[in-house]
Amino acid sequence: MIFLVYIARKTLLLLIICFWLGSTLNSHLTYAQTSAKNDSTGKSEQPLYQFTYLDNQGQENTIQAAQVLEAQDGGVVMLTRDGRLLTATPKQLKQRRQLDQNFTPLKLPELEQQLVAEFGTDFVVTQTKHFIICSQAGKRYSKWCGSLFERLYKVLHNQWHSKELPLHDPKVPMIAVIFKDRANFEQYASQILGEGASAVHGFYSIQSNRMVLYDLTAAPNERPAFTDADILKKLRKSPFNMATIIHECTHQIAFNVGLHTRFADNPLWLTEGMATYFETPDLRSKTGWRTIGKPNPWRLRQFQNFARSRRTADSLQTLIMTDQRFQNPETMLDAYAEAWAFSYFLIKTKRKQYEAYLRLVADRKPLIWSTPEDRLKDFQSIFGDDLERLNQQFLRYMRQISR
Repeated sequence: MIFLVYIARKTLLLLIICFWLGSTLNSHLTYAQTSAKNDSTGKSEQPLYQFTYLDNQGQENTIQAAQVLEAQDGGVVMLTRDGRLLTATPKQLKQRRQLDQNFTPLKLPELEQQLVAEFGTDFVVTQTKHFIICSQAGKRYSKWCGSLFERLYKVLHNQWHSKELPLHDPKVPMIAVIFKDRANFEQYASQILGEGASAVHGFYSIQSNRMVLYDLTAAPNERPAFTDADILKKLRKSPFNMATIIHECTHQIAFNVGLHTRFADNPLWLTEGMATYFETPDLRSKTGWRTIGKPNPWRLRQFQNFARSRRTADSLQTLIMTDQRFQNPETMLDAYAEAWAFSYFLIKTKRKQYEAYLRLVADRKPLIWSTPEDRLKDFQSIFGDDLERLNQQFLRYMRQISR
């Protein structure tokens, strides 16, 4: 329950940030994306800039970054070499100079120095194939998490990569920050989430591109986990805690390989449906998820209860058109359950259309927001105009898997 409440609060926070950015940069104007050229391998090359700007506290900063886009009024969105997305209004932007080199992410020694300076010398920075792990937890837990992250990365890639939906490698570091216990995590999270930090077990920030967690095996008055078997034993006692890791890591991967676009208009039913789809890992498998496609028991029970007593005739339409139900404490749990159920239904029965819709949404430009009518139109351009017929197919399918 705490996990579900947290997810909704976190999503609302990110929406507020995104809409504030859109307003700040005058998002109703036409955006001109920075031109990029392809090298001989087909990879996109972006020029590197040096920006000098004032932050929201009025402090002057000079950074090297790629220019993601520029508004007609001169405001910019910048992608830093450690993966953060920053914005500057025309008044904040003091100088911009294109450098004689292309954008490249920070290499591990530079990134390690930066992260240790930010978090402290008791954090150890290690690298897996696709992730940078900055951890205050023990070596064993950090290594176990890194292995889990890589397994999930492989599973998502195998699940979605195709000619119709080509995925790419992360263009910036995917950083996971792991605190040694709940207290240290909450102290840090409260700076970002405010009072909502007390209800969370982890989060992924679209702005910083970081996943922030803590050692879920470090319970008070319990001996630490010394082996992988100890870690699994402790985590199996709290499946919602385990789901938190999977959920947030799914978000981070999806926003970095081309399934979603950071700061774009991503419908929450789609992004949260994707994350909840992978919440049932097989922790006994060392090679990957053998449980891909298994119904999510927690979401299924919630949806069954919702469908029996609270679901309205226009529920599917409102889910597609707006994110409001995810932001209302009285409806958020049902919204997440329906997002999982509807995504599950589409993946299982309309896979080609689902992939086409994923591609359509992923191609949206950052900070340009669709109206509810536009969202519905986009959805119907892929799945057809007869929403009521689709709704009945959806409900019949969910009744079948509920037996």
